[in-house]
Amino acid sequence: MSVSDLVFTVVASGETVYDPLQVGASYVNIQVTNYGEEDLSGLGLYLVATTNLGDVDNPADYPPHTDYQDILTWGQATALGLEATGGLKINAPQNIGTFEGYVTRTQGALKGNKIPFADIPVGGTESFSVLMETPPGVSSRRFFIDLVLE
Repeated sequence: MSVSDLVFTVVASGETVYDPLQVGASYVNIQVTNYGEEDLSGLGLYLVATTNLGDVDNPADYPPHTDYQDILTWGQATALGLEATGGLKINAPQNIGTFEGYVTRTQGALKGNKIPFADIPVGGTESFSVLMETPPGVSSRRFFIDLVLE
């Protein structure tokens, strides 16, 4: 399996994703294409603390692990019904059905509990959507995290 052969494209603009992508309060649809020489199976989505802290003129406000933990905390609270909304919401195809939910400490927080993603055959394409929600009463801010498909 070579995930390095995957190309990510923002559906609305058709632009290939090379640099960090802004995700806000409306879904961003991302198309994934397998340009490799083998089918990819066992893929999944999960978060990691980022190594990108913004540009020199506009750096991150918080350390990457703070952003990572806040997203997990918000998603967990929302999934448990403690908050109305909050966290990183993902809508992703799976081999049987579709996942629609928040990244929490038990789903998508680590490679070991990644959110299963559909298999992508050679030349095949799948799409997923991401949305960032701020819980009620919390000031919105920029988050720097990495969403990995592997």
